[in-house]
Amino acid sequence: MKPLVRRTTTTSLVLVLSAGGVLLPAVELPLPEASAVTPELDEVRLPGVDPAARRDPSALRAAQGHDEAHADAPADTKADGGAGTPDGTRSADAQAAPGRLAALSPRTETLEFLVAGVTWDAGTDEEVTEVALRVREDDAWGAWQSVGVEEVGADGAGVPGGRAGTEPFLSAGADAVQARVRTVSGRTPSGLRVDVVDPGATAADANAGATAQPAGSANAATGDEIRPALVPRGGWGADESLGEVWPEVSGRLDAMYVHHTAGTNSYSRSQSAAIVRGIYAYHTQSRDWPDIGYQFLVDRYGTVFVGRREAATDNPIGAQAGGFNTGTIGISAMGSFDSVSPTSSLLRSLERLLAWKAYRYHMPVTGTVGLPNGGSSGSGTRSDPGDVVRVPRILGHRTTNWTACPGTHLAERLPAIRRAVNAMKNAALDRYGTVRFTTGTITARAAKGNQYPIQWPARTRFRWAAEPGAVRYQVLERYASYRSPMPNERYWRRIVTVSGTSANLYAAEGLSVQYAVRAVDRNGRLGPISHLVRTTRPVAFASMARTTGTWALVRNGAYFRDRAWSTVHADSRLVVSDVERVTQVRVMTATAPGRGRVAVYVGSTRVGVLDTDRPSAAQRVLTVRLPRTMSGRVTLRTLDDARVRVSGVAFVRW
Repeated sequence: MKPLVRRTTTTSLVLVLSAGGVLLPAVELPLPEASAVTPELDEVRLPGVDPAARRDPSALRAAQGHDEAHADAPADTKADGGAGTPDGTRSADAQAAPGRLAALSPRTETLEFLVAGVTWDAGTDEEVTEVALRVREDDAWGAWQSVGVEEVGADGAGVPGGRAGTEPFLSAGADAVQARVRTVSGRTPSGLRVDVVDPGATAADANAGATAQPAGSANAATGDEIRPALVPRGGWGADESLGEVWPEVSGRLDAMYVHHTAGTNSYSRSQSAAIVRGIYAYHTQSRDWPDIGYQFLVDRYGTVFVGRREAATDNPIGAQAGGFNTGTIGISAMGSFDSVSPTSSLLRSLERLLAWKAYRYHMPVTGTVGLPNGGSSGSGTRSDPGDVVRVPRILGHRTTNWTACPGTHLAERLPAIRRAVNAMKNAALDRYGTVRFTTGTITARAAKGNQYPIQWPARTRFRWAAEPGAVRYQVLERYASYRSPMPNERYWRRIVTVSGTSANLYAAEGLSVQYAVRAVDRNGRLGPISHLVRTTRPVAFASMARTTGTWALVRNGAYFRDRAWSTVHADSRLVVSDVERVTQVRVMTATAPGRGRVAVYVGSTRVGVLDTDRPSAAQRVLTVRLPRTMSGRVTLRTLDDARVRVSGVAFVRW
């Protein structure tokens, strides 16, 4: 077992010369610089129920703050002043957790750790209803504590290959753990294990708060006037090699989630930075996420840590509430607040952080907003994918997801937090005015014929006008398959940042793409998102299924993608299935004298005819405009016993 190193640091030195009774002046020493720390991880496998552990009378005691998906658990669905129950859940000991016991480990020694969690293979058929941990600290075992389940998130948070699991569980230095898992079936999810993290320690940990970037000051209503002091990622010792920049960002801020962590509230000030590193390692190494899930974290001393990369300057999509990650941010209060109240220092910093974001992004604080459920695998959403739920602008995790988070005592404070945040935002508006962009809207240059409304080349260069004050430009996109609805403008994906006024952009076959650009000024501030073009790539050649008739594959460098389907028989059909919301069908075909006609159908409706009989041989794009937006199977059906050659099909979808 590797002991967790603890060090303390002093920032001044007082020398006493006892012989002469001389007290020398205090000498200020430089604060240690934070450095990246490589964490150490350990795991405890959970293959099932350990018989000896099951015989322990305390093995099945109710967990504090259990977060089961009870159908009647109340949620915070009312705004300030509305009727109904404020966000809360029933008492932790109200009843046993649902489901059947699937795994129970013996009390197992591990390396000394500050962060733990339970993970399992994504895609399992087993529905987890409870995860509880208890740990040994200072030779004493604590009570069972529930740990919220947050499986593989969607809506911008999920990562292919990521592991399902729980929220992080904090300790002040535990060296043994016991885990309990219930599922609906009583069967054990594959790959079930406890992950524990020793984040290591540095001399700078004790001074992380002292080295925070200072709070904002008046600066012409850029939005940072009321920014609280922030500990940047370098200040808490993030090892950037463990993760990567998450490219997906929210186009606007609609709501802000308040979280808490499970486990201890008794960590020391000098442990806070290490705990943040531990959560980062748990999310990136144990869960296989690209980054820490929360945009910000606040400790019980009021120190604010920047979580996700670029959260201080942008709104990268996080993993704060499965199904509702786009258009929101998540702030994690470090501690468990089911039986303990948050400190006044934590609350004040939380309020300042929320007020800064609300002011900067013009987000109303009072009232409600409709959040669409973007879908999430196993995150326990209270609504179905596609539903729009009305929620307060500042809300607890439990409002939209089946969880106890952020704990009863913090949830009870949310109405007062909203009032305080609203007052801070209004005071900022009165003093500094409405936040303005330092750079303006960017004007797009006209797209070429092979770029819009169909982007025929896989990669092509788009251009825009220079914007005064910009030193570089960030290019974004949002996209969808021709079989899927386009995401709304709450979601964007950053592609590239360039110093010039053009970018060579790639889009995969079959995608509908909206490109946009925003200016970045010399201080790193971002301008408004400005649309460049909305376009579509042709579907993959293999997507044109041959259903009837005789088709031959012919290859020729003159054809699109150097190949085409060719027939000389009537009633030969090419079909593209499950096309979503199409307004035009465009076909790349070889025309020549004596060539045949092609009827175009959407479903069973004939929407037009393309005539490839032309005076000269050429490759042409022929268009059928639909009478309305239509969805379904698109069929190209030859009408004559004459040659027809089709090398590409594309759909304009707006």
